[in-house]
Amino acid sequence: MKEDYAIQQIRSNGYKITPQRQEILKVFLGNKLPLSAEEVHRKVVERCPNISLDTVYRNLIVLFDLGIISKLDFVLEGKGRYELNLGKHHHHLVCLKCGVTEAIDFCPFKSLDRERIEEEKNFEIKKHSFELFGYCELCRENPVGNSN
Repeated sequence: MKEDYAIQQIRSNGYKITPQRQEILKVFLGNKLPLSAEEVHRKVVERCPNISLDTVYRNLIVLFDLGIISKLDFVLEGKGRYELNLGKHHHHLVCLKCGVTEAIDFCPFKSLDRERIEEEKNFEIKKHSFELFGYCELCRENPVGNSN
């Protein structure tokens, strides 16, 4: 997603292009890893020192509602992470030690028999989440503190 497209989406939905929104957007455009609201705030505050964490949260909600960013809920981590919505379905590998996250570009759900699951469980599947948790190469090389 390009910055111009994101700005057009914001404007066409009746929102103003504030300096804070622009800086938050730049964080996502310059980062490939999913970020927590706190991480976004730390990066934005370097250029906008007076921005509050509440302002970051409010803008993340706007960007999410407009489809500019996606929200990921890594259950083990207990907080949401956000990434630029590239329109391509993917899942993630998440390091339990350092938190580094890497996208995997295939969907393991496709190998399951969705219709059979829905029929057997009398359950209509609308969406899914699939994340793999473990240790990245760097953390495996330095195993001190790997307790999970």
